[in-house]
Formats: sequence, structure tokens, C-alpha cells
Amino acid sequence: MEVNEYLAKVAYIGHSEIKDDHGEIYYSNFDHSYITRVGMEEDIKYLADREITEELTHGVGFSPKDNKWYGWSHRAIYGFEVGSECKKGDCHYRASNEEDEIKRAIEFWSDEHHKYTIAEKVKEGEIYVEWEYLPTVPNKKLHNEIGGVTWTYDPNNFGRGEWTAKTMADAKKMAIDFNEGVS
Repeated sequence: MEVNEYLAKVAYIGHSEIKDDHGEIYYSNFDHSYITRVGMEEDIKYLADREITEELTHGVGFSPKDNKWYGWSHRAIYGFEVGSECKKGDCHYRASNEEDEIKRAIEFWSDEHHKYTIAEKVKEGEIYVEWEYLPTVPNKKLHNEIGGVTWTYDPNNFGRGEWTAKTMADAKKMAIDFNEGVS
């Protein structure tokens, strides 16, 4: 679908609601969320090409053409359907409990440039992750240095862990989780 035809179907133009921004914005007909700026129409060609025309929000929508729910941000786009899987390491993966979240934090920071990576809960919703850099890290200033970061999570909003979409509602949930994972 051509981009201007697509936008005429799924969006309307309105004034920006951003302070001190006098530009015009395309807003979704579905929920009035931001789609793109006037003048940047070609930046959403990937949505028009997939004909994501139903329940279009900022980052999630359905394509009757593909019969898939899509999630996206400026970084990536992916379509989900019945049978789609969610595995550890996927952008749409969400830990199912605190123990799984701690393992996920360790795995995120573990690679060939770290001697070790450890993590522990410091308080509700926070994990402290620490590592030691190996001399293989490209930044020589970091060789054998200790690094650390506080990893935050919502202890009241865990995901499903690894799972398979059995319904289109499940596929939509995967698209939403993908959007959150790449945003």
C-alpha cells in the first residue's frame, strides 16, 4: 500500500502536543497515539508495506493482509501469529518471576569480555549486577576493572517466560511485549 493512501486510512493530522513544538503530527484513528510527523511519511513505509491497518497504536497493530500482530519501534519490527514462540533471549521475552529476572540480568551482562557476572536483589524491584572486564574488552581503560549497574524491574508485572501463542490474543500480547522490548 502506498504511504499516503495508508495514512489516509489509519490516521489524521493534528497539531503537536509537545511543548514549544508547532509542527503537525499524524495521530492514529484508533487511539489517537502518535504515528509520525508530517514531512516524515516515508519513515513509516514499513507499516504501509505490511498494511498494519487495524488497532494501530504507537508501536502495535494488526495486519489483515498477513493475519499477524506486529510490534515495532525505530529499532525493529516483528509479526506474531498463532504458533509464534517466545524464548529466552528474544526481544519479547519477559521473566516470569524474580529468580528468572536475576538470571536474565546476569545473561544480559555476560559475554566474552567479562570474567564473571553476578547479580543479587538489593531491594524490591532492583537487582545489582556486577562484573569484571577481561583484557579482551576493546576499551583498554576497562581492562580488569570492576563494573556494575542497577537493573530495575516491576515486581508486580512479570511476564510469561517462555511460551507459545495459542490464540490471536496471545499473538497481540507478544507484539506488545516486543514493542516494549525494543523501545
